[in-house]
Amino acid sequence: MEILLFIFVLHLFGGLLIENLSSRYFANVCNFLLLIIILILSLGVTKMADWEMYRWFFKLENEQTDFVFYRLSVLFNSMHLGFIELFQFHIIVTALINYFLVTRFTKNYFYVVLAFMILNYVHSVNQIRYFLGFPILCLGFYYLFLNKKITLSIGLFILACLCHSALSVLLILIPLYYFIPKKKFLNLILIGSVLIIAIIFIIFRFNLAGKFNHFGDYLMEENLTSLVGGLYTSFPYILNLGFLFYLNRSILKIFPEYEDESEYIFLYKISFFSALFIPVSFIIDILGHRYVIPFHIFWCIYFLYLTKDLEHKNRTIKFLMFGVIQIVSAMFFYIFPDYVLENNHYLNELDTMITSIKYLKDIL
Repeated sequence: MEILLFIFVLHLFGGLLIENLSSRYFANVCNFLLLIIILILSLGVTKMADWEMYRWFFKLENEQTDFVFYRLSVLFNSMHLGFIELFQFHIIVTALINYFLVTRFTKNYFYVVLAFMILNYVHSVNQIRYFLGFPILCLGFYYLFLNKKITLSIGLFILACLCHSALSVLLILIPLYYFIPKKKFLNLILIGSVLIIAIIFIIFRFNLAGKFNHFGDYLMEENLTSLVGGLYTSFPYILNLGFLFYLNRSILKIFPEYEDESEYIFLYKISFFSALFIPVSFIIDILGHRYVIPFHIFWCIYFLYLTKDLEHKNRTIKFLMFGVIQIVSAMFFYIFPDYVLENNHYLNELDTMITSIKYLKDIL
């Protein structure tokens, strides 16, 4: 708990300082230090939930895995490199792409990614294929919706789906983005979320999961969770998006001109697009891990966008409120499971990963 409070204070005051200082020097120093810390806490991991599965795919050069991972396995084997080097390659490339993605929108990489990694460290380091493809896919959205670079965006979409085929599900954002106006977007997303539950029940009823490749793997009976457990897991998602919904309404009363800005529309739609998968995560929590919480990176960017023109006192209050939401969300991941769930899986996995880093063992 003390560590979370320390990170909360660092996140709050570091993020505010970067926003309030006109110079980019302090921002660049903080951003660089955070990037280095992320790499230190990730590159040395030698044990995690999916480690043996990845190592098996790598050793056998198994074609049944995703294309990018398979081709990289062949390449690294041909260079007489091991799985550890391939894992580290994924970590480095993912970190650099995330840096590039976030800095398309804000200089405050420190604020965005510190909050993102607190909630996504275990997922992002464990699911190296998915979290390599996710920022690539999001860059595709960025270049398509904001820069109109269609050829580049198509290339990025293909590359992302070759990293992990389950990312193809998120391409439904493209027709939703173009055909649903902003004023109706959230309402139709919520209606669509109910339809997704109906579709999932049909898939279970007729045993169709095997026809959907990686996505079908998520729809196996062993991935079902209790409704109470699903609601618990999903509460941080609802808390974050609920606050952003409230903040958006209050900010538009002050700055109604935002609604005409393409960047605002992009951040609004991509942030609330993730709500499409929240109800179904009540019964299959792994879908929340794949299709909701990775968008936390955009929730933080969207928050910074909405508060960028507020006067100092009002902005500080909003930062404090959003910071409280981040620490409460982290407590749902790390602290509360000890009291309400049978086991604290997320904290146990975090401990396994951190203690597997040989150069940190003596320090810890």
